[in-house]
Amino acid sequence: MRCLPIIFALLSVFIFAGCGQNLPPKPEGLPKLYPCSISVTFGGEAKGGVRAVLEPEDEDSKWKPNGMTNDEGKVIPTTTYGYQGVPTGTYTLSFSLIEEPDDEAPRGTPAVSLIPLKYSSGQSQEKLEIKAGKNEFTFALDGGQEKIPRTKKR
Repeated sequence: MRCLPIIFALLSVFIFAGCGQNLPPKPEGLPKLYPCSISVTFGGEAKGGVRAVLEPEDEDSKWKPNGMTNDEGKVIPTTTYGYQGVPTGTYTLSFSLIEEPDDEAPRGTPAVSLIPLKYSSGQSQEKLEIKAGKNEFTFALDGGQEKIPRTKKR
């Protein structure tokens, strides 16, 4: 009976060890990934729900880490298949937060970008360099809302 608590403790370790992320096998060619966190503020306040995409300057790279900020404005980018971290290199960082018109809006009402389009993919000038080790960045975005040239499909 004295061994029963030890057996339960060991069993718990084995059960909970298997309850982690069920990620698929790492894809072939996945480079070493380094920890990265990005904090985003907009108008001086943390902004949740912002999509952040790291677009590699190396055109041959097929790894494009991305993620969404939490309520504290922080994102931990993941790469293909959900692996946390970012390969070393230089990246252009783009941000987006789109508000679609609701069902009550008139047909043809444009969506609104809550983050200025100057930070969007293909336009952003925000750069970061990922190095071996821990990488932490803060980006203070500015500007106002912009209507974007697309409409909600009905």
